[in-house]
Amino acid sequence: MIDINKKHLQDFLIFLEIERNYSPETIRAYRSDLLQFFEHISPKIAIKNVKIDEIQNFIQILSRKNLSSRSLSRKIASLKSFYNYLFTFKLVDVNISSSLKSPKLSKSLPNFLSKDEISKLLDYPIGSTFKELRDKLILELFYATGIRISELVKIEINHINLDSRTIKIKGKGNKERLVIFGKTVLSILNNYLVERNQQKQNQSSYLFTKLKNINKSFDGHIHTRTVYGIVKKYIKKISSNEELSPHSLRHSFATHLLDNGADLVSVKDLLGHSSLSSTQVYTHIQIKKLKNIFSKSHPHAK
Repeated sequence: MIDINKKHLQDFLIFLEIERNYSPETIRAYRSDLLQFFEHISPKIAIKNVKIDEIQNFIQILSRKNLSSRSLSRKIASLKSFYNYLFTFKLVDVNISSSLKSPKLSKSLPNFLSKDEISKLLDYPIGSTFKELRDKLILELFYATGIRISELVKIEINHINLDSRTIKIKGKGNKERLVIFGKTVLSILNNYLVERNQQKQNQSSYLFTKLKNINKSFDGHIHTRTVYGIVKKYIKKISSNEELSPHSLRHSFATHLLDNGADLVSVKDLLGHSSLSSTQVYTHIQIKKLKNIFSKSHPHAK
């Protein structure tokens, strides 16, 4: 890859991290998709000289590799975002990606835990050590607030208001919102903070810190991979469904709110969705549930 293309790619990834507040996992996906594209085009051609035919040829090659519609759509979205960035900052004269169309995606229903499964999950872990309190708080916060894993790891102590039981969250695109937690979380949070201070983590601004092994000092926030592993460990204790993940607790939060009569707009705001269309996927769960009730209960359903 020529230097100018390398610089544009590096600057774009920094832009996603700093300006868009994207998670490390999302940035890695963008980087992987765009490196694949750069490997396809001539190594000596500058990005501003790439023609639409070359992009279309790249997409056709991907299509022949039997990629899923979701994977192909993501790669096209990565290209479009990259060219939007280049065009916005006048690094290319024309946004040649504007005519690209993504394949239609079949809407898959989100994986979520039943209320009974949530109840069993939140019985874990049993104990009062630092790690047990940390793990319990992580599980409770996911379900009580519906936050994303990228949002949870970046919670700062000074963004928590114990009196109003709220946390200021910085979500996608650096958008801020307040999430609310109940008395159960408050009790666990207070116990965790006491233990956290005894662990000498109070010099860090983050609620969940990362331990440096070299000098045992605490610096930065806990990694998303660590949180993912913690949540998966406890989910495996109550379910054999391998598709369940930390994000499933977010789905459970939204689904159970709607089950109990919350309106869609309120759930949208609590989740931090920018548009109602993102939240409407949960209405499909409600419809599916109603259909099951109808087919079992109504005499003319069969």
